[in-house]
Amino acid sequence: WGDHYARSMASYGVFLAACGYRYHGPKGFLAFAPRLTPENFRAPFTTAEGWGTFSQQRDGKEQRETLELKWGKLRLRSMAFAVPQNTTPTQVRVAAQKAFRHRLDGDTVIIELADDVVLEAGQKLEVIITY
Repeated sequence: WGDHYARSMASYGVFLAACGYRYHGPKGFLAFAPRLTPENFRAPFTTAEGWGTFSQQRDGKEQRETLELKWGKLRLRSMAFAVPQNTTPTQVRVAAQKAFRHRLDGDTVIIELADDVVLEAGQKLEVIITY
């Protein structure tokens, strides 16, 4: 069975790399940095306790990230999203979240929420990054 499992996991690794997907359940961290069509991107994702879809839309002056949980639950404490090179975010908004911090690390916006956010199946979380 091992040879079949290794091949399927190798192809899944390519998918994760194309999405720029990173996840750390105990830390509540989720990140995306799409490598293919970052201006109009959509892909499924899986976590320890749920799964859903991620989408990213760029229009030149802003970028919208949407996490939509389809099943289970997802606890978040921090997130990271790639922005175009040589841009500086002027504003970051996280829907329904008043207390959070953000910082730029290279071409990645890192968002640290003041409190854990738990998404349940059917719920969405939107982040808007203006630059």
